[in-house]
Amino acid sequence: MLNSFQPVLTDFRPVEMVSPTPQAVALELSAWGFAKAACRQQGITDKEGFQKIHQEIREKFDKYALSPSAIKQRQLVFFPRLKDIRFENGEFHVNEPEHEYLHLFDNYEDLNPKDIRARHDSFAKIADDSLAALYGDETQAPDDLVHVTGSGYLAPSPVERMVADRNWFNTTVTHSYHMGCYGAFPAMKMAHGFLCSSQFGTSRPKDRVDIVHTELLSAHTGIEGLKAENIITMTLFADSFIRYSVVSEDYLRARNLRGLRILTLNEHLIPNSSEEMTLGLSGVHFRLTLTVMVPVIIKQWIRPFVENLLQQIGIDFEREKRQLAFAIHPGGPKIVEHIQEMLGLADEQVATSKAVFASHGNMSSATVPHILKAIIEDDGIPVGTRVVAIGFGPGLTISGQVLTKI
Repeated sequence: MLNSFQPVLTDFRPVEMVSPTPQAVALELSAWGFAKAACRQQGITDKEGFQKIHQEIREKFDKYALSPSAIKQRQLVFFPRLKDIRFENGEFHVNEPEHEYLHLFDNYEDLNPKDIRARHDSFAKIADDSLAALYGDETQAPDDLVHVTGSGYLAPSPVERMVADRNWFNTTVTHSYHMGCYGAFPAMKMAHGFLCSSQFGTSRPKDRVDIVHTELLSAHTGIEGLKAENIITMTLFADSFIRYSVVSEDYLRARNLRGLRILTLNEHLIPNSSEEMTLGLSGVHFRLTLTVMVPVIIKQWIRPFVENLLQQIGIDFEREKRQLAFAIHPGGPKIVEHIQEMLGLADEQVATSKAVFASHGNMSSATVPHILKAIIEDDGIPVGTRVVAIGFGPGLTISGQVLTKI
């Protein structure tokens, strides 16, 4: 039985803090950076020694890195700008970043990394700037604001500072941190709960809860280790900044907005999987680990999860699956394909998830919001279509929701 009050997702607004870097350029420069770091660690100073190491690393990149055929470009705030890169006589020459807060290394000659404290100071600056861009001169304060990130922790947070600076005294800030790639789902659940609880007199009446993501994965670039997982993560993840709102349907209609009505939500920790994906700290940056079992485990659990999720609102998956659209978090180039195969979905049902990944890379928690934005704006997906959104993260956690396009 459906609830009489069903909040709606709407008004998705991303901003770019820098122009995206073509993946081909990112790969070449990243391999060069790995080679510089390896030579520093091994005490290699001659040109021939560097060239040998560089060639070995490029071969590893050919094997493990995400190619331009998988990802076209990524927003990377902490990465040299094209205007600051020269390639002469077979070598890269990289200018120092214009602003001190963009420095991840003491200098770009030896690439000695700055520590995690310095990187958090840089995160604070970029997060503040992104919030200023996301909210501009807006004066209409949300009732609540949920901040999502897996790439920086500060108290007070950038969102708390913004709310205080704007004198939004009645806006409550809630933090939803360290969830990784499924981070949008707990935030949406919180926002849904805040709105619904206000309908029962447990809080003052509310119309709008904002969710804002500040994912700055490039702040945690690490070129000190040549493990396959480090090459994969360095060439997979991207930065992203996006806000959107969870509102009452009356609010949506009054402003002539389009959106996605939330029908149901669910989340599970997969048994015996806690070591397969972890997010922790090193002395320099956050460190993500993934095992080869992650896709295998997801394939094993995805069908019963989706079937149960849809049963909560009386939908039989097998009978109605051709009428569904899917917003699947593309943790890597094969995840969406694996899920498509296990669920027996047509190409058009997962096309948006694949397109967002190809255009942006893995933006961690901000990825699914970008997919939902594209679904709302796609006139080829008609109003009334039910959308199944799915994300994965440390735990292993599988989270999902069903929505209707309105």
